[in-house]
Formats: sequence, structure tokens, C-alpha cells
Amino acid sequence: MYGGDYLNLKPVTVEEVEQWYERYSSEPLWWVIEAEGRCVGNARLGSLDEKNHGARYAVGLFDSTVWNRGYGTETTRLVLRYAFEELRLHRVDVIVLEYNLRAIACYKKCGFVHEGTARESVLVAGEWHSDIQMSILEREYRAVSSSWNL
Repeated sequence: MYGGDYLNLKPVTVEEVEQWYERYSSEPLWWVIEAEGRCVGNARLGSLDEKNHGARYAVGLFDSTVWNRGYGTETTRLVLRYAFEELRLHRVDVIVLEYNLRAIACYKKCGFVHEGTARESVLVAGEWHSDIQMSILEREYRAVSSSWNL
């Protein structure tokens, strides 16, 4: 669901995986998601805007055996807690493909609000799809996070 051409996925080498893992491990606002003793995804805060206290969130679970088990929601809540409590951000936004209903539901559950749609902005596997932009503000985070069991 990263917007790549899922019809032409190519296997990665052990070396490519090690390079990817090393890169993720070295970035302070990038995290590897581990579950059941293995790497199952990643999350990151990017486009950090220190002046305006904002960042862009991205998360992906690339192991379908762990989908629908709450890992995306737990990861999103942990990253939001870090973003608002530690980094003292005012706003975190996310862009998600319109057909990624599981991610959209996760973001809504975590307090993100739909802001707009970039119509047919992404070409995926030869078809045009729209991006949905969502965000959460610090005050919205404070209102919803008190009910989270982290």
C-alpha cells in the first residue's frame, strides 16, 4: 500500500534487506516494527518542520500475517505520543491511498481527521488513484489519547 506497482514486485536480496534495516535503524525518527520475533513493518516521522512544529507520518505493515491484529493502531498511537509528548509537535499529517481502507480506519481511530483528497494523483499498477490527506492536531491528540492503554 505504499503506492508502488504491486503487480511487478521483485524479490529483494539479503543484502538489500540488511541495507534497508541499517538505514531505518540509524534514523532517529524512523522505527522498525517487530512482532513475533521478526520485522513486520516500519513507521516514521518525516518532513519535520521545526518552525511550524509539524511532521508527516508514514507506517506500513508489509507482513500480511499480522494484519488486523492491532499492530498498526498501536504503532500509530506510540508514534503520536512521541510526536506530541516528546517532540512537542502541533500537527502530524498523513497521506493514504483512497483504497487503503484498513489504514484509513486506523488513522480515524487514532484521531486523524480527513482534510482533503488529491484526485487521481497516484498511478498504481497502471490505474489512477486518489490520495487522502488526514491530520491530527495536538489538542485533538490530547482529547483522544486519554482513553488509550499504552
